[in-house]
Amino acid sequence: MIIYSLIALPISNSISEKYGIELNNDRIELGLKPITDNWTLDSIVLQVPVRGMNCFPSEIPDTTDYRFLENKWYCQYWTKKEFDQTKPYHKSKKIYFTKSFWIWQNEIDFEYDTYINPNSNLAEYEELETTVHWKNNGEIYGHLAHIKNGEDLLIDFDVNQSMYGFEKEKVNEILEKWELK
Repeated sequence: MIIYSLIALPISNSISEKYGIELNNDRIELGLKPITDNWTLDSIVLQVPVRGMNCFPSEIPDTTDYRFLENKWYCQYWTKKEFDQTKPYHKSKKIYFTKSFWIWQNEIDFEYDTYINPNSNLAEYEELETTVHWKNNGEIYGHLAHIKNGEDLLIDFDVNQSMYGFEKEKVNEILEKWELK
């Protein structure tokens, strides 16, 4: 176990670092936007089970309920350094991954990309959030929100009109319309 520990810990740490820029070829293959030199890794946050999915450092102490040798869940939060806020832009990327003492259990789980269109006819801006499930062969889903006063407008009070849960084809259609694809 001691020999395995001496080998596994550095390998586990290096594997989790590969989910950023080094995964770009896989992203491009799936039709996703890569992380470029114009991006900054803002944080890597251990996910505390009671806090849910939080990718931002918090005032809550970073204590967890994880047991010794239990897999831990992390989030990398990436943002673009510079972008033009007068036209549609790719705002951020959150990458969730499992880090494990057991080398074969290190894996990327999913990532969220957030795109903003400030030129909305219906609201202050539109926000497209896409989710890629790496475990499910890179399945892509999306959610388009029309934001006004910080809240999602449900068009005609119909959840379907707010476009929850559509797939890759619809995501690509929106990104092409916004000239981001």
